[in-house]
Amino acid sequence: MTALASTTAGIMVGAALLEALLPWPARFRPGAAVPLLTRLGQKVYRPDGTPRQQSQAGLLALLVVWVPCAAGLWAVRNLSLSEPLFDLLFLLLMLESRPLRELAHATRSLATQETLPLARLQSAPWLKRETGKLSAMGLAKAVTESCALRLVGQWAGPLLGFALAGVQGALLWRLVQLMNQSWSRKDPAFDHFGRAASALYQGLNASVILLLALPLLASRLKQAAQLLRSGALWPYPAMGMLLTLLVDKCRIRLGGPRYYQGTLQRWPILGSGDDPDGESPRKVLNILQGIGWGWLMLALLVTVAGLVHG
Repeated sequence: MTALASTTAGIMVGAALLEALLPWPARFRPGAAVPLLTRLGQKVYRPDGTPRQQSQAGLLALLVVWVPCAAGLWAVRNLSLSEPLFDLLFLLLMLESRPLRELAHATRSLATQETLPLARLQSAPWLKRETGKLSAMGLAKAVTESCALRLVGQWAGPLLGFALAGVQGALLWRLVQLMNQSWSRKDPAFDHFGRAASALYQGLNASVILLLALPLLASRLKQAAQLLRSGALWPYPAMGMLLTLLVDKCRIRLGGPRYYQGTLQRWPILGSGDDPDGESPRKVLNILQGIGWGWLMLALLVTVAGLVHG
């Protein structure tokens, strides 16, 4: 057991399990850094600069955040008394799926006409779009999309990053997710400044989305081409393809018009099922986390087999 706990798979399963069970104060979660990164972006980006200058400033800001954090992590890890224990605790810090489950549960309870104003306030910090005019169905749709997107970046991504490159990989994945969220191109002010973070985030997520989509795609081989073409119309094609597979499984519809910073944007409609309801965010989270846990268990079994046969 000691040897298994020191393996990459053992650390990943242990961190994911602890994150699911232990309550973690919001102020100690990585998501608490979003306002700080947003203020940094507002100070660094040049509103009077050309699109090229703003894009270069965004790339420089990305490096300014990543390089000191990576160097500090390397130094602290080298000083730790137990590297496997340090890796476990650090990966636990990088994972953040519990707040998404709490959001899905709150949406299920509050997304009714009587409690709709409270549900809008509850979900506003999680959504980039304007929530003031959302109906109960519109709120359920927005939360469902956000839960799927964030679970990829806040849970599945750091786990895969750790599997590929240890704590540095997990840190890279999570920092890029936070910078993409803080300098979102949905905000017109960050349209060019956030381009580097957005491109890197979408590139990193392509491999995660492939792993999450494979089990969903395996049972839909006949209509796979049609589903993937539909998902490719999404502004972020890889995520659009995953959402298309999810809505096909859940028999719901996502996408459609939404307001960002007072501007109406018309996004493609994914799926041909019913409108989402308060249960939809929880269903989507359960499907994605179930697939993620399946991959974790497979990695653990392979690791155990390797240790047994030695």
